[in-house]
Amino acid sequence: MSSSTSQVVQVAAWASKAVVDEGCLQGTDDDAIQARVIRISKSADPGPTLRQHAEPSFLTSLTLSSTDALIHLLPSIPSLAGLPIVIHATYTDLADALSLRSAVPYIIHSSNAQQAYDHALLASRLALSAKTLVLHLFSHHTGPKVHHVTDAQVKSFIGSSDYSAAHTNGATAASEYEAAARSTAKLTGRHLQPASYNGPAQPTVVLVTLGDASTIHGALGSHHSGLLDLSLIRPFPTSYILQHLPTTATKVIVLEQVYKRAVKWSPLFLEVTSALAQLPVKVISGTLGHVQSHHASEELSQLLHAAETTHSRQHLTFGHNPATASDIHHATVHVPQHESSYTKLLHHLFGNRLDVVNDPSLVKTLGEVATRPEYALGRIRALDDERSELEKNVRELLEAELHGYASQKELHEGLAKWLTNKNDEHISRSAGDHIVRILETSPPEHPAVLHVLASRKHFPVMSRWIIGSDSWSYDLGASGLHHLIASSANVNILLLDNVPYTARDAADPSKRKKDAGLYAMNHGDAYVASIAVYSSYSQSLHALMEADKHRGASVVLAYLPYQSEEDSALTVLKETKLAVDAGYWPLYRWNPVNPDGSQFQLESDALKADLQEFLDRQNHLSQLVRSQPDIAKELVSSLGTQVQEARREKAKQTYENLLSAMEGPPLLVLYASDGGNAEKIAKRLIGRAKVRGLAARALTMDSTSLEELKLEEHVAFVTSTAGQGEPPQNGRDTFRAFTALVAKGEKPFEGTPVKFAVFGMGDSHYWPRPEDAGYYNKPGKDLDARLEALGAERMVPLGLGDDQDPDGPQTGYKLWEPLLWKALGVDGIEVLEAEPEPITNEHIKIASNFLRGTIVEGLKDTSTGALAPSDGQLTKFHGIYQQDDRDIRDERQDAGLEPAYSFMIRCRLPGGVCTPQQWLAIDRIADERGNGTFKLTTRQTFQFHGIIKKHLKPSIQAINKGLMDTIAACGDVNRTVLCSALPTLTHLHTEVAAFAKRLSEHLLPRMTAYHEIWLDKKMVAGDAFKIAVAVPPTNDVDVFTNDVGFIAITDKHEKLVGFNVTAGGGMGVTHSNKKTYPRTADILGFCPADQGHKVAEAIMLTQRDNGNRADRKNARLKYTIDRMGVEAFKAEVERRLGWPLEPARPFTFTSNIDTFGWTKGHDGFHNFTMFIENGRVEDEPGKEFKTGLREIAQHHTGKFRLTANQHLILADVTEAQLPLMKELLAKHKLDNLAFSALRLSSSACVAFPTCGLAMAESERYLPVLVGKVEKICEENGLRHDSIVMRMTGCPNGCARPWVAEVAFVGKAPGSYLMLLGGGYYGQRLNKIYRENVTEPEILAILAPMIKRYALERHDGERFGDFVIRAGYISATKSGKEFYDRMGGEGVHRSAA
Repeated sequence: MSSSTSQVVQVAAWASKAVVDEGCLQGTDDDAIQARVIRISKSADPGPTLRQHAEPSFLTSLTLSSTDALIHLLPSIPSLAGLPIVIHATYTDLADALSLRSAVPYIIHSSNAQQAYDHALLASRLALSAKTLVLHLFSHHTGPKVHHVTDAQVKSFIGSSDYSAAHTNGATAASEYEAAARSTAKLTGRHLQPASYNGPAQPTVVLVTLGDASTIHGALGSHHSGLLDLSLIRPFPTSYILQHLPTTATKVIVLEQVYKRAVKWSPLFLEVTSALAQLPVKVISGTLGHVQSHHASEELSQLLHAAETTHSRQHLTFGHNPATASDIHHATVHVPQHESSYTKLLHHLFGNRLDVVNDPSLVKTLGEVATRPEYALGRIRALDDERSELEKNVRELLEAELHGYASQKELHEGLAKWLTNKNDEHISRSAGDHIVRILETSPPEHPAVLHVLASRKHFPVMSRWIIGSDSWSYDLGASGLHHLIASSANVNILLLDNVPYTARDAADPSKRKKDAGLYAMNHGDAYVASIAVYSSYSQSLHALMEADKHRGASVVLAYLPYQSEEDSALTVLKETKLAVDAGYWPLYRWNPVNPDGSQFQLESDALKADLQEFLDRQNHLSQLVRSQPDIAKELVSSLGTQVQEARREKAKQTYENLLSAMEGPPLLVLYASDGGNAEKIAKRLIGRAKVRGLAARALTMDSTSLEELKLEEHVAFVTSTAGQGEPPQNGRDTFRAFTALVAKGEKPFEGTPVKFAVFGMGDSHYWPRPEDAGYYNKPGKDLDARLEALGAERMVPLGLGDDQDPDGPQTGYKLWEPLLWKALGVDGIEVLEAEPEPITNEHIKIASNFLRGTIVEGLKDTSTGALAPSDGQLTKFHGIYQQDDRDIRDERQDAGLEPAYSFMIRCRLPGGVCTPQQWLAIDRIADERGNGTFKLTTRQTFQFHGIIKKHLKPSIQAINKGLMDTIAACGDVNRTVLCSALPTLTHLHTEVAAFAKRLSEHLLPRMTAYHEIWLDKKMVAGDAFKIAVAVPPTNDVDVFTNDVGFIAITDKHEKLVGFNVTAGGGMGVTHSNKKTYPRTADILGFCPADQGHKVAEAIMLTQRDNGNRADRKNARLKYTIDRMGVEAFKAEVERRLGWPLEPARPFTFTSNIDTFGWTKGHDGFHNFTMFIENGRVEDEPGKEFKTGLREIAQHHTGKFRLTANQHLILADVTEAQLPLMKELLAKHKLDNLAFSALRLSSSACVAFPTCGLAMAESERYLPVLVGKVEKICEENGLRHDSIVMRMTGCPNGCARPWVAEVAFVGKAPGSYLMLLGGGYYGQRLNKIYRENVTEPEILAILAPMIKRYALERHDGERFGDFVIRAGYISATKSGKEFYDRMGGEGVHRSAA
């Protein structure tokens, strides 16, 4: 079976140079599309896009899934005249299409799939030969197999210059059509006629049809009637109809598939009537409706009977007219799901005051016209008139003397109150309700009473909004926006612009949709704002509220970039960030009522920074000239000095070049590196080259242009591998350029002295599936092949370094480097000088002047948003990580800008306890210095993102004022000490939290650099240490994943007596490097509570003196214990203590997830554990958690406790405050715990866009994945069964994925390592089940697994235990066994 749409699309895709598509091409194989595709949203005005892409010499096609957009084309048709364009539109109702009849030279109609294919070819040929616009209409018909010509034949047919009736000045439209029809018939072997006749030779009644007449064909035989089906509508084939209309016909019934009739007699009916005017036939108008095939004969009989009995030109109907049943035109307009981002905001802000004047729901009763701006403006004026009438009646009632009316005083007070406050959103409603209550209870005798009651809905002042699609703002006049803006009506217009930044070139640059904002500002009295909810939620709220308060027209331009409804919110977020950062979509507000000079407020940080830099520069120069008039003369005179200086520099450079020429041959080393390994090898190669007498230098690949490269003699390339065989970030432009040159067949290096060598670095096990083997070292292999293809001469064979080799990449490098020296002729040089050791973090710390480095100088450097690389390592000890926004990294690089650097600050918060005052300080810092959000981390502390360099110092000072600090929150030191949150055991929490705080203070690094640098107040080298304190039966801190752990042991009265001490846990891993692995800690023994800090110190000192400090990947405590053995390590700790640890005491863990909801502690205080998904505290539509928690903190008198699972406990709520806290929680939906147990048990790290180590999404993606997996759980009755699922963007393990029951660890964008079998309470490591899975594979794996778990699990059996018992995966009993038997068990095993 073939559909008309698929046939038309096939022709358009091969016949056209460009296809403007409204959705018809969705699902079409990319290989089947020859043309460039420009997608537009449904019902948008395609005119501007056609004007931009149509060319006189090539065919352009517009494919429409309906005729809705055709009406928008009318204003554009004159400007499209003379251009070869075919509009293919599928129809249900021909009314809109036929409205173009007088404007379009050619209109062709197809009745079935075969005809649609043939007519698509005909229309394409005709458009090119006549150089004009052709409209091709077809119904979405499915029929037998369609006979095609080959795609090559289509291309040849359309591109042929042999037009038998080439367009000449004397050619008529009919002759152009006939010539194109003959050519098409010659190609297809099928005749194409303007109309086709079916039926007996001598009928008395002939039906002339335009539309889907397929059901009539089968019913003709028994009714002695003929059918003349039209294929050519314009130019109208009068002569053909006269030739083929049987002479016996006495009646002609014109049936059109037109349901919205604006006039009594349609143009087609009049054309037929005119053509047959000289014949003795009666012409009758009719509608071609819908009818089932088995009812066709009966319907035809009724039609013919009606035609016989009527004595006038009565309008007849064949079948069922959909318009009468409202099943087509009065259907609800589809609203794209992404638009809910803004409609939710409006509902949240204005609640029952919101009135969307063109709400799609009105279409059911008012038709499609209800959504148009002109109609909406009319409705607003009508509503305003009705409210004015209410005001008039209220005044009459107020001024009336109501003698003997008992409630006169109360009524008059209510009426006066409403009149005075009729525009107040609260009082207008309450006063109106009061008036209505009085009038209904005891109405006075006055005629205005009935009018007031009839108009009661107008008492509250409404927030009226008209929501328009992006197509409205293409043409201010045609869309009605001009009338809306120019009207004095109090109306708000929300215009949604959905052109993605990355697709901006497909839009017409002369028709910028946000020009509506400029137009409105020029009008003078309109409020205007440009917002983007995915960029600045608070600015969007502010603008919408200001627009509502403005008396008059308000225009709010809202950015919502997406290409289809399948685009995820993450895609919309990334596109928004790109547009706002690049200045493509500026954020601003224009309020004409503000005082002069303050009407316009620019709120795009990137634009403000650029503008401020320019103004500062201009202002500085102006002040200099004013203060020292001679400065201008000096500036000019200094030009000569600058020329002299430049000459000296050039002479110096020439001298250095001369010296270099006297040395060995030059060597340029170009590297591409993301993680720094390729850069290290490149710089080591430079050092070794120089000691051999070579003039060597190293640069990143993208820093060297092709023209510069042509001048080089010897070039060595060193590249690592990123993602799925992709080049690293700082080499991608070079790779793109080389690929483009190879595709064009160019050889730019041919005839140049360029000789090259390539060394690639990769991991042969990173992508373990056979079909993914091509990803291994792909950049190196591609680079080597492309350089040869571009004409460069290879010096040495390609060298490949493999992480899986015994020495990693060095194994391959040691074989490759000697070949390079031999090719350069320096292999015989004896190198006596010892090679300097590579600089490591240990060297940086030693040379840092006790962690000071050059941080102070770097903070003062305003030329860059970054700190020096060495300072970036040191700031980790101060709780600061340098990052950049990876969502916009490529765009900024393309624009010649440095990355959008910012910093992450992590607080030190021992035990995760903070006061309401500290919470308010954190909230304020996030708004004033950060990106408006903050994160509750798995280390029970706060983390800020998006803090730019100049805000670093003020941010840390503000944290210090809140009685917190960031010392040792990151880096090779003891991190924040975790502590079980314990919402029920509050008395015990007090003891262990105090212990955690003492322990944290005791182990803090002893340095003054922090206070000098950040706090303006006038020696450490350690190892990264993570410590946790757990209180059975809840292991919410995952104590076994920490370097050092303390498991609280209580007596029978639940008093703390001491701790079982654990050591050797750790989550950090390097993908495919089996020397690295996760590990759960071993229990060393028991110690009294007052000795815990001494035990921790002894463990740290043992690690300090025995850890592998030469190799950071094996430096952690877990590797030291495995190397020494647990007993030897314990003995060394006890030696340092001076006393032995007691045997461990019994304890039981049952869970490592949080207990949500209200609980009451032993001390009588109430505690509420709330769900904060992945710890992100922010405001978003429908979930204004940040605002809610701020309001709670302003009233709360107890504490907040952060959990290690990234959630929050409202702790120590008194009985008196309990009702208020419940009210505030409910107000902001923070009391909502109606989530699946899977979601409540999930956790993710930050990952993209800020984490520099991330390889894949995590925090932004896990909620989406959970939503899909929880559907599987619900289908199997497991909605309330907890399964611990965690995700991280890299293998460093911030969200502790290696002990989760199900875990996903990022390897590349969209690709994850999948692990199964972790212990439910964190007691057991999981194991790699699949080394590379994408979302479809994840769902395909989990669906049957979860179903089987639901059916076969034992009582109380957890998912992690089940997958081991069921044979999916083997249990991991120790860290060193982590890689054993990975990849599944038995039938579930895959290549691993």
